[in-house]
Amino acid sequence: MAEREAAPTAPLDGFVSDPALRRLFDYWRGKRRGRPMPAKDDIDPIEIPWSLTRIFLMDYDPATGFRYRLAGSEISDVFGRGNLKGLTFADILPPQGAEVVAERWRPMIEQPAAISMKGLVYLAADRTPVGERVLLPLADSADGPVTGVLGMTVCEWVAGLAPGEVKQSPLKILPVAEIP
Repeated sequence: MAEREAAPTAPLDGFVSDPALRRLFDYWRGKRRGRPMPAKDDIDPIEIPWSLTRIFLMDYDPATGFRYRLAGSEISDVFGRGNLKGLTFADILPPQGAEVVAERWRPMIEQPAAISMKGLVYLAADRTPVGERVLLPLADSADGPVTGVLGMTVCEWVAGLAPGEVKQSPLKILPVAEIP
């Protein structure tokens, strides 16, 4: 049974602009049921079929970092893999790239917070992925800590841009305590 979408409110204005990302964010908000964050088991990909090619679910453990539980085909294709399940950033990115991604995602764990970003969304050699991403924390207990993430990336692949022409935007960080 699908959860009803939460109504947008002022603190959320401008947090995500893409309609699909906003829809996923509203799904996540509806799954909280009065808690700061939903649990990993509250998220059922069958309830959000419109997002399946672009979403990812990851587990988080302080000792091992982020590990994919599920990644849509558009996400897996970016990394030239048929399936990302069980893989970490270090398994699919060069060491420096894995560190950069983990560092950008760290506020989600430390605060906890939802994160959105725009601009360059993947590092690729032959074309430039320009888009938007949202990261939504998950917690197995009502008071945290963060044990997972539901995320989605929406992008267009643009050929012919010079390296450095498109940058990642600063992160928009929205602490879960401020999300209605």
